[in-house]
Amino acid sequence: MSTSTSIVTEEEQKPEVEQIEIWKCKATECKAWVRKEFVTEALPTCPLCKTQMVRSYKHVPVTSKKGNKKFLVGKKRF
Repeated sequence: MSTSTSIVTEEEQKPEVEQIEIWKCKATECKAWVRKEFVTEALPTCPLCKTQMVRSYKHVPVTSKKGNKKFLVGKKRF
């Protein structure tokens, strides 16, 4: 009985990532962060602890955008 083993390289294991601009909380014990496009103020405060936030960057996995989703609200579809 033979078993085949597959060798997976490191490149295949790592998901594709992109660098995004974020605002992160200044407090060391707070891990909150918000994407830049969701912030409406010039100098935002943390939504969790109300401390000042600073600009930064974060690497997040790339997601594919799925279009043509319809949301059911009451009996109308949007």
